[in-house]
Amino acid sequence: MMSQETAEGAGTEEGRRAARVVRAHGDLTVAMAPGLCRAIAAALADGASVVTVDLRDAKTADVVGLAALLQCTAAAERAETRFAVVAEDSLRDAVLAARVVDEIPFVTAVEAPARHVADVEAPRLPEEAPLLARTARIGLRRPTRDELALFGRWAEDRCLEEMVGSELPYQCRHLGPYHASVVREILGSPTSLTLLVEPLATPGHPVGFVRLYGIQLGAGIAFLETVVTTGESLRRGWGVEASRLLLAYGLDVLGLSRVEAKAYSYNVLSANALKRNGFQPEGVLRAAHRYQGQRWDILVFSILAEEMWRQRTRERYPYLGFWTAP
Repeated sequence: MMSQETAEGAGTEEGRRAARVVRAHGDLTVAMAPGLCRAIAAALADGASVVTVDLRDAKTADVVGLAALLQCTAAAERAETRFAVVAEDSLRDAVLAARVVDEIPFVTAVEAPARHVADVEAPRLPEEAPLLARTARIGLRRPTRDELALFGRWAEDRCLEEMVGSELPYQCRHLGPYHASVVREILGSPTSLTLLVEPLATPGHPVGFVRLYGIQLGAGIAFLETVVTTGESLRRGWGVEASRLLLAYGLDVLGLSRVEAKAYSYNVLSANALKRNGFQPEGVLRAAHRYQGQRWDILVFSILAEEMWRQRTRERYPYLGFWTAP
């Protein structure tokens, strides 16, 4: 995975003054991402000609951390700054799964120490995970490990399975919510982002989840699914609102250009919700699903970046990313 180059640290005094090293202490995750982007922005603003990100302490990465690293790479390119990333092979699986090996300039070592080193640490998270995005009514946040049992309970709801057909509850039902692969998919996947939907009036009581999965960061593509688990959630439109908010987060944080979603043809409510969120019908997978002894079509929808921008402008969502708001 790693190239055989080394970063230009360089041996001269002038080279050391021009070089910056940003050293991350911990895994490359959503908790680390804001600090990493701030450190890179500061180095570029200071006129650094060489910036090296030292990720040798990172054992894994989630999709938000990888997206932040890609954005750092792009920012350095715009500034015409030489940029490199030093990491151990323990990050290989996450980087390969996210299909961003070619986009991130990995090197094997920092050739010489730079005079300026910025240390970045992920903040200690409170017991209740902070909201990543919010409207006046709901918030989206990462699940905690203690809340994985919720996914196990939702997975036993046969109505949800028949209406949504999500792969995640299917895995939970057959493997259990604390199986290693399920835990990784919910809490730290390099190709998916799962967020709980929490009404602000009742903090600590999520009513379902929204999820971007099959994320290809390099191509800016993802798939959306929305699962709300109560009748009140449906009546109040919390699922529609949560999906809309997640798309804005995907634009700002993940750099998405296209999001695809599917709905069973008998689930008119889901199809209408996608249309309300600006999704356009793209086609039909004929007789692709079996339900109650019959074959049913699967409807395919998509939404593009410019359509997501128009929607978030109407909703007046603030910028949710890690850089200066565009």
